[in-house]
Amino acid sequence: MEMRLDGPQIAVFMDFENVATSAEANYGDFDVTAVTDLLRSRGRLLIKRAYGDWGRFHRYRRPMLENGVDLLQLYSVGIQQKNRADVRLAIDAMEAVFTRPNIDVYAIVSGDSDFTELIHKLRDYGKYTIGIGLHSATSDLLRRACDEFIFYETLISEEMADIADELQLPDPRELLRRALVAAEQKGEVPVFAGRLKQIMLSLDSSFNEANYGYQQFRTFLEGQSHMVVLQEVDMQLYVKLRKPGDPPAAPQPALVEINAPAIVKPASDIDPGQRARSFLREAGLRVIDHSTRQQVLADFLHALQSAPQPISLSQAADMLKDRYDAENALTQKVAVQEVMRLLVMSDALRYEGGQAGSDAPLLDAASLSLDLLGPACDCVYVLRLVEGGVPVDAETLAPVLYGVGAGPERVLDLCEQLTAKGMMARTDGGCNIAINLIDRLLAREELATATASLNKVSLPAGEPTVSLAESLFREASDLRQKDFAGSAQRYLQAARIQLDAVKTGQPRAGFDDLKWYLASYCSVKAGYAFVSGNYGEAVPFYLAFFGLAQEADCVWPRIQRLVNPMASYYFAIAGKRLNEPVPQNLGRSPAAQVALRIHNHANPLVAQGWEELMGRLAAVNLGMVRMTFRELTGLAGTVTQVGDPARIERTRAFLADLIHHCQDAQVLAPVEES
Repeated sequence: MEMRLDGPQIAVFMDFENVATSAEANYGDFDVTAVTDLLRSRGRLLIKRAYGDWGRFHRYRRPMLENGVDLLQLYSVGIQQKNRADVRLAIDAMEAVFTRPNIDVYAIVSGDSDFTELIHKLRDYGKYTIGIGLHSATSDLLRRACDEFIFYETLISEEMADIADELQLPDPRELLRRALVAAEQKGEVPVFAGRLKQIMLSLDSSFNEANYGYQQFRTFLEGQSHMVVLQEVDMQLYVKLRKPGDPPAAPQPALVEINAPAIVKPASDIDPGQRARSFLREAGLRVIDHSTRQQVLADFLHALQSAPQPISLSQAADMLKDRYDAENALTQKVAVQEVMRLLVMSDALRYEGGQAGSDAPLLDAASLSLDLLGPACDCVYVLRLVEGGVPVDAETLAPVLYGVGAGPERVLDLCEQLTAKGMMARTDGGCNIAINLIDRLLAREELATATASLNKVSLPAGEPTVSLAESLFREASDLRQKDFAGSAQRYLQAARIQLDAVKTGQPRAGFDDLKWYLASYCSVKAGYAFVSGNYGEAVPFYLAFFGLAQEADCVWPRIQRLVNPMASYYFAIAGKRLNEPVPQNLGRSPAAQVALRIHNHANPLVAQGWEELMGRLAAVNLGMVRMTFRELTGLAGTVTQVGDPARIERTRAFLADLIHHCQDAQVLAPVEES
């Protein structure tokens, strides 16, 4: 591969439906920027193309355009046409081989085995190939065909130390040993580190040191000093296998046991500030430096108060991104989504309809000020730690939130504000979630059935600790696909143990885990009732799940990926309980398209039943109704498999009326099930 001063020339081709559908099913979203940033680090991107039905994936248009990706529209007119993107992508890639000989590297973003032959042909023409896809949705044939394959999971994971266990990747030490033996057989010992990595990739194209918690290949090698000897000559690193008689290796940290379970250090051995930052990052709240937070909040206020009519957080975010684009203010632009997440989780805003959500128009904009919004957003960080059972130490948290040198007074003030609002309680052991928040959760009407089961569940033998709850949750997840009843029982037991642990303030007892366990229980119970044809029992459990799946809630990052499949099955109940046909591939099809087909069913009773279900959904989660409306708005005016624009408009009109009714009434009374 010819190298240039600015790196190799790269062409990127994305089978967008393949990767986006898989990413949404597992993570709730597809991070386009993570993929393009990785490839930019490898060289100069000359071609960036993504193939898909952009009516269906309209919400990705903006991030794709922000990353300079060309969108190639392929209309969906039936499931028989699912391979059209594959064919068009392969044609364009081969055309580039002959018309753009200066391109060195071809990156194929997909996990589809159909691209295996394309990869082989690209390599026949001397091109270096990189594949990117999800581990769970990538063919081994494709992975092995590439010169290098990168798992999408490694690009989005903030904490990499246990990603290898999560993906069940092989122990890389054996691969390292094989590569060094191969180098010895060729007389290349000691081998240059860069050459060694090439040998390892030739043996297994999916090797990536990041999969095992290392930021660089050098640090990976340093972590294996028990089996290799490193030599530095003229600032170049060389490697050979450790032999008897070589100098002893220096003691290595525990991370050298790469394939062993992640080691949880005692809290006293971990810097509390770093622990807080890492937890918040894992919980979907990357800490933005204070000055940037303040700047984005000030600009948000200006946009909100200058708008001629109420706007939503999503609309405000788009306005700010456009402004920062024009000003080339990258730092603020990157922080916009993080600040919007803080705002939606805070209690500082009022929304039309009374439920917090990114798509809900904001009320009382004139009454807002930076002095109000700043502390409210800062309180979100503190409360999120408390909800997660993470100790709040004002001395070490202050520099995390406010910068080096910040004193504890500001964090202590935030704690006082949260205590005064009844959201947390100060104890001798630190800060715990307020008992009244737990009571309010269990008193919610949509959770009545789940709460009743929670109160009477029998617990297994053993001390009811947080560790036992975690173990039961893992067992339940393993049983989920093969034993609904056993899975539901263990989820419920985990939730009950966690409930008691949170109430008594046990260490590591998280309010967020309690909600997650309850949501998992409700999802399994709803699914079992659905497949059993017991739709009357399924509806309350679906509504309980949706009641927990609030965008402003601490459990949202975990629950988000389940929302689309759960909504698809919930909408289909309208047809199922009348023994009428419903769309195929429930759980994989976009929920908005399932809703459109159900609402425009040939049997008008199915449409009526769906409207009743939507009314009940709006009572517990108006945000999901808005989300469905937004998705259908993206389909409007496009030719898709869901039908003509008139059908789209009919369903949009119903949802618009429902949303307006909820906004006028603030609280919509549940509609009785027929």
